Amino acid sequence: MKNNALSSLFILLSIISLSSCQKHVPKIQVYIESLCPDCQYFINRSLKDFVEMVTKPNLADIELVPYGNADETYDEKTGKWVFECQHKENECYGNLIETCLIHNLGRVESHKKIICIESNIDGFNRDFDKTLEFCLNKDADKIKEINECVASDMGNVYQHQMAQKTLEHDYVPWILVDGVHDTQAESVIIESLIDYVCGDDRSKCFAE
Repeated sequence: MKNNALSSLFILLSIISLSSCQKHVPKIQVYIESLCPDCQYFINRSLKDFVEMVTKPNLADIELVPYGNADETYDEKTGKWVFECQHKENECYGNLIETCLIHNLGRVESHKKIICIESNIDGFNRDFDKTLEFCLNKDADKIKEINECVASDMGNVYQHQMAQKTLEHDYVPWILVDGVHDTQAESVIIESLIDYVCGDDRSKCFAE
């Protein structure tokens, strides 16, 4: 009986020790818009550096939410959601493309494509179709997949889901860490996700 108790205690202590060694992975949620200059600043610098330079996996759970300061209304005649965006109709179209990229490619791959879009959209005179084609390396199958999503009822639903994820905010990019908005954390993340996640100990993020 005594041996069983000691064995159970050892197992319990092992579980506690293991859980204490597991690092907390922050959930970083970023409200963005496809034609927002400040969002482009964050995506093209902070996010791009993190995605391209960090060599260790699973350091942060980063979620982009392409909706921002848009508004939505439900059209009962068509059974679809209608969106109005801060930077007009073209931004709504860009938001929808980025939403479909997220749903169809997953976060990791979609982040790379969204970085490409936001880095090149002005060079293509804000033509999202041409920019998407460029960022998908003219892969006809992938382009068709995203365009079908954009034109579909499900694409409309996906964008509505982004609207539901977008809570009350004052500006974009608006950043939540583990569900909490903190202006100090936000300021660091906008300038450098690497600084926020890695801190002074760069070994946390970069393999030797």
